[in-house]
Amino acid sequence: MTRMLSLAALALACVASPILAAEVATVGDKAVIVPWGDWLVALAVSLREPILTILIPIIAGYAIQAIRKVYPWAALFLSQRRVEMMLEAAVGYGLNAVNGAAKGKTLSVNVAVPVIAKGTQYVIDTAPPAVIKAAGGADGIAARIFRKLDLDDGASEQSVLIPAQVQIGAGTVTADELRDADRMTRG
Repeated sequence: MTRMLSLAALALACVASPILAAEVATVGDKAVIVPWGDWLVALAVSLREPILTILIPIIAGYAIQAIRKVYPWAALFLSQRRVEMMLEAAVGYGLNAVNGAAKGKTLSVNVAVPVIAKGTQYVIDTAPPAVIKAAGGADGIAARIFRKLDLDDGASEQSVLIPAQVQIGAGTVTADELRDADRMTRG
């Protein structure tokens, strides 16, 4: 490609060099001056359409290639952002759905388990299967909600997260059912 462009530039220089000379010849005492500026403008105007017809697809090809390289990163960023938004909504729903829970308040074990369970169930009921899968399924969502909550000193993974996951498992669909539903909606 670079070789072809340099050859084209060389050919243009060879053809245009006599035209671009300010003084082409002398006739007697008088110099014959060629208005090369007008010719150059006329040449550029006449070549505008063919050049644009060739350049626009080339530029579009490079732009598409750049988008293809950036797309996986953009998709990863957008899916992670969507998971974070979903988790914020789940925590808010769980805190609002359970008596004794409030935002900014330290939660006890008795309150934290239903907050995690209700928040996770809310996500499973409302979020698209791809987002649920990206978050790690019901167990992954519960673990992320567990990390976001402000728990008292007696709370641990054994006393809060595992009972919440057991409670979630009793009332939610499995990851296989989510995948099947996702396949059925795609066709």
